[in-house]
Amino acid sequence: MTARPWVRVVVVTMNEGPLLARCLAHLCAQSDPGFEAVVVANGSDPAVLDPALPDDARVRVLRLPDNIGFAAANNRGADFGPDDTPPFLALLNPDAFPAPDWLAELRAAAGRHPEAAAFASLQRDAADPSVCDGLGDEMAPVGLVWRGGIWEPVPPLGTLVEGECFAACAAAALYRRAAWDAVGGFDGDFFCYLDDTDLSFRLRLRGGTVVFVPSAAVLHVGSATTGLDSDFVRYHTARNRLWLLAKDMPGPLLGLVTPGVVLVVALLLVRAARRGRLAVEARGVRDGIAGLPTAWRRRRAIQAARTVPWWRVAAALTWDPRRFARRAARRGRVRRP
Repeated sequence: MTARPWVRVVVVTMNEGPLLARCLAHLCAQSDPGFEAVVVANGSDPAVLDPALPDDARVRVLRLPDNIGFAAANNRGADFGPDDTPPFLALLNPDAFPAPDWLAELRAAAGRHPEAAAFASLQRDAADPSVCDGLGDEMAPVGLVWRGGIWEPVPPLGTLVEGECFAACAAAALYRRAAWDAVGGFDGDFFCYLDDTDLSFRLRLRGGTVVFVPSAAVLHVGSATTGLDSDFVRYHTARNRLWLLAKDMPGPLLGLVTPGVVLVVALLLVRAARRGRLAVEARGVRDGIAGLPTAWRRRRAIQAARTVPWWRVAAALTWDPRRFARRAARRGRVRRP
């Protein structure tokens, strides 16, 4: 154990029980022991939470009486305890199980990329580790976001390339604490979903890049609490997409992509109607539109603090719609054997 931990790992949980126990067991078995952990019990039942907690002095618990959302709970965990916080902050979902060298590999990558504000992990499907759960998150200009390479076979060892992605999936990510503090962490109004994309976008606007680290691997169950493509997921994604674009997209790009955003929203509503889920998608769009004045007020401060030209943001986005259709990873992510 180092005298002062180099990283704080925040794990937000809401009654995951056995999954949380497995996550924390993997965390406590890291080859790099220089971490402290904060488990944020986000309205969790103590009878479910307490048996999952390890007997490890590095792990502290912040008990919240109510579920305040993934975004706000991570902010609370990041700020929990003394002001002398470590220079790095890692986020880990309770359904993500890191490899023994996960933290060590992220730490090494942070040394190789001093310009980067955030680092994304290689995510494998926990049910079938040969299947990819994400090679860093990517974003289309119209607000469609995906985990690169999801559902495809994990590329062979040695073919994955360390390098830039658009955003870090907060299921298993590392952030420089100074960069996190500069942008204020997550936007708590998002509650959950696309909050990590919004954070990475704001970090980019301040000049920070996001780097995918293939040697930092986790197994990820995915949507273990909220359900895969549930109404909860669809509502928050439909709502938060509008806030993400309104807040973060630089002016020249926002004017360019707005017609495409309107078209995408319409197409998603049509798809939802065909699947019998129009009500939840429409409610998300309605509440997203209702929240646009607040998002626009925040936009003023975000864009005033922007230090990079709009074309650098444009270059980081994925403009080819075929790549979204395939949920493709960023070009150059995989090197041919």
